[in-house]
Amino acid sequence: MKNLLLLMLMFCCANVLFSQNVTLFGKFETEVEFEANYSNPFDYDEIAVSATFSGPDGSQKEVDGFYLENYELDTISGALIPLGEGFKIRFAPDQVGPWNYEITKTDSTGTSIVTTGFFECTAITHPKNHGFVRKNESNYLNFDDGEQYILIGENMAWQVNNTVSNYRAWVSRLAQFGGNFFRLWHAHWGLGIEWKEGWNGFEGLRQYQQIKSRYQDWLYDYCADNGVYVMLCIQHHGQVSTNVNPNWNDSPYNVANGGPCQNTWDFFTDSLAIAHTKNRLRYIVARWGYSKNIMAWELFNEVEWTDNFDTHRAEIADWHFEMTDYLKSIDPYEHLLTTSYAHDDLDEEVWSYPEIDLTQTHFYNDVPNLEKVLAGGVRSYLNDFGKPTLTGEFGLGGNAELANEDPDGIHLHNALWGALMAGGMGTGMTWWWDNYVHPRDLYFHFSGVETFTRYVPFMEKKLKPGNAYVTGTVGDLNLVPGAGWGTVGTDSITIDTFGQTIPANMVLGQYLYGAQWNTGFRSPPVFSVEYPEDGFFAVNTSSGSGQAPRLVIWVDSVKMVDTMATANSSYRVDINAGVHSIRVDNRGIDWISIAGYKFSDLGSRVDSYVLTGEDNDYAAGWILNNEYNHVYVRENGNPLPSTEAMIHLPEFQTGDYFVTWLDCLTGDILGTEPVAVADSGLIMVVPELFWDAAFVVDVQEVVAVSDIIQNTFKLYPNPVRVGAAITLTDLETEGALAISLIDMAGRNVQEYGVIDKDSPDKLTLAIPGYLMAGMYWLKIANDQGRVMARPVMVGR
Repeated sequence: MKNLLLLMLMFCCANVLFSQNVTLFGKFETEVEFEANYSNPFDYDEIAVSATFSGPDGSQKEVDGFYLENYELDTISGALIPLGEGFKIRFAPDQVGPWNYEITKTDSTGTSIVTTGFFECTAITHPKNHGFVRKNESNYLNFDDGEQYILIGENMAWQVNNTVSNYRAWVSRLAQFGGNFFRLWHAHWGLGIEWKEGWNGFEGLRQYQQIKSRYQDWLYDYCADNGVYVMLCIQHHGQVSTNVNPNWNDSPYNVANGGPCQNTWDFFTDSLAIAHTKNRLRYIVARWGYSKNIMAWELFNEVEWTDNFDTHRAEIADWHFEMTDYLKSIDPYEHLLTTSYAHDDLDEEVWSYPEIDLTQTHFYNDVPNLEKVLAGGVRSYLNDFGKPTLTGEFGLGGNAELANEDPDGIHLHNALWGALMAGGMGTGMTWWWDNYVHPRDLYFHFSGVETFTRYVPFMEKKLKPGNAYVTGTVGDLNLVPGAGWGTVGTDSITIDTFGQTIPANMVLGQYLYGAQWNTGFRSPPVFSVEYPEDGFFAVNTSSGSGQAPRLVIWVDSVKMVDTMATANSSYRVDINAGVHSIRVDNRGIDWISIAGYKFSDLGSRVDSYVLTGEDNDYAAGWILNNEYNHVYVRENGNPLPSTEAMIHLPEFQTGDYFVTWLDCLTGDILGTEPVAVADSGLIMVVPELFWDAAFVVDVQEVVAVSDIIQNTFKLYPNPVRVGAAITLTDLETEGALAISLIDMAGRNVQEYGVIDKDSPDKLTLAIPGYLMAGMYWLKIANDQGRVMARPVMVGR
């Protein structure tokens, strides 16, 4: 880096830069040239360029500029050619019309105006431009244009080799099958911008790696073209750890490398370390804050893996509060903000902070029905914190080898659906993108769930987990632990006659702790249960264990099992019909991991995950033949289909409804039928179930747009503004016409009724003023039952 940069003043204060047109929520960009003396152009304490933008309504927004070394990027090979250096301003306008701006610089001599200019913001033309992602009163997100945003995707934390070719392949394939989200880390081996001097082109604190920055310039714009959004994780645990994925020895914050911190935990409290972090955040917002396709900033990945977390928990929480408030103060676009922990019980104080917009869980469990773990975490977080929640990472244990034992992606499919249909703001996000999903080309699993989300108004109906259970197809009840290390679980659990647990949000730990080590976490579970007939109870261990665990099982105070426990084993006791108390404990030295607690014939072969609206007059659900999991299929082949199952929603409002069943792999509608709800609630017969199915219960029939016949009739204007009229011509039908406007989910948004044509081939209709911008279908049915439709683009 040059010690002294002299940039000649090319424009005096009165000069006005040339005008350009910028799409709404698009990228306005201009170079800024001036004369100044400074040693580090990345240091906002030395040189700060900023701009004030004035919109058509007179409102103002301020943004920081940033220094860059520019490169021409070959978007096929990823090759870079240097193009010079300087300062830039980037800005995303949120109003159509003329914008004016004034650019200033601040250095040791004070603040002065550099230049002024203007540009014109034009209406959206790109079909995937919906604006920035926002919160609302539901547990789901929406775009600036009002459309709901349901996250469907995976992690893509870093490149494997070539940044451009890797992300082009991953993002395009994900988008091809309906995916719209991934999670990215600022890791130093990935696209992180600050690290120890001399390591792979890095130059230390407040010296931001420009090649990696240029790749991100391309990546976020490429995501915008493909309708894919990014959660940018700014810090990861290894950078502040000497124990878990340790990188502290190479950290620029380490005093050994010229940084300010004697210990890892000083990162969270040292005033200079905090100042360095804020400078980096300021650069990130200045350079990429314009991007609507950055869905959220994530302050930290799994922060409790940093050294001595429990000792410094309060200071780490304070760091989160300070950085959250700082980011909110410098981000004019109001991106959402979150953080993450490796275990689901940390940290109530941080998660409850009002400026943390959404919560996040990470689960790595080597269990057959991983979706149960994810769903339990989602429901718990919704109940505890009342804000949108995301399963940001999941996997079968801690390595990709376990995932690859499921080559067809059965656990991936079930986890996508389970996390979403438990009330999450999106699907579960698998961690193994680079060595599982992409090599095995498992993207097809995203397609069905994405299609389903287009039929379901999650946000509009404010869907939440509903009260539902299944009868008629008896199976074993398998309680799958989800709570991670250091969690004190629920020690008294009652199981009712429908296989439901009391409490409903019980906590079962993955680790059954021993009697000598980690005793502060011990919470051996006691199950109160009634067996309708003779059966069995089993404890199934998972793949990990500590030193010399010893499993003990009592039934009604009678010791039935007392043995050294081993991983991947099953310990079973026979149970007579009747009411029993079953206690499980580990009387050995250290922990044993638990895959599940099984109760014969106390559950159902079919699991239900149902979301209901505020008034209990709408439902969307997912049902699973729970034997269709990767372990059962690998060991036994495909299970027999489940038949004669009945799903119950006892709190559903009385009335007449339609139930529409959908295929979970394709999203295709399997059929629709009327259903009447009496005082006992909604009771539906479940179709023969080989794997899974989804359903919607609504007062109106869900229409599959793909089934509508397109006719040759014409309509104009198209696009059309809300409140305006469209004219239909070349109508090739006789007699009365039943006409309606339907949205892309197949729901009627306007009934025009049965009307006669204005003339033999012409008809004029008004577009309702309450519609949101977007694509709709104009549907026409004649009195002979023929259905025709054409798409209509509606704007504002």
